[in-house]
Amino acid sequence: MKRAPINIGFDDAKFKFKSAYKTTSLIGVVCQGIRTVDVVIREIKIDGDDATKALISIVKQKEKHIQYIFTDSITFAGFNIINLREIFNFTGKPIIAVTEKLVDLDAVKNALIKNFPDDYKVKLNHIINAGSLYETQLETAGGFSKIFFHCIGIDSYKVQPLLRRVCVDSKVPESVRLAHLIGKAL
Repeated sequence: MKRAPINIGFDDAKFKFKSAYKTTSLIGVVCQGIRTVDVVIREIKIDGDDATKALISIVKQKEKHIQYIFTDSITFAGFNIINLREIFNFTGKPIIAVTEKLVDLDAVKNALIKNFPDDYKVKLNHIINAGSLYETQLETAGGFSKIFFHCIGIDSYKVQPLLRRVCVDSKVPESVRLAHLIGKAL
């Protein structure tokens, strides 16, 4: 593993469910280690099903240099749930979806059934197909912090050393942290 692996991190911009706008931005930040190299933005539908294709499109545009993909969880723009396996299959890049909290799968399933009665199974399958949710600890400026992750295309035991190379003082990769900050500003 390179000392400063080139990675791209994704998060979405702020949005309101009850708004005239039906889309929000998916932000991708490319970093070499922790140094920002590029920012890319695509529009995705709120509660849609286009985040996977948008993410693949961004990565393919930058694929020559990117070694790893990081995402802030597997859901963007409400329930626009990405398919980790499809992203890996189309890009050939290991993908790690990080989250700071354990997810209550039963609550998510109930919300999907309530809000998407006709197609909740597809969205739920994206969650199930993300595979195991692993837990690790990283040393941050405030001490040790837990982080959880799904990973496709990389062994789970290789994720913690990778995270140590792409995190500064936060337990999330710098590329994801910056995508989040940009998303808050939009």
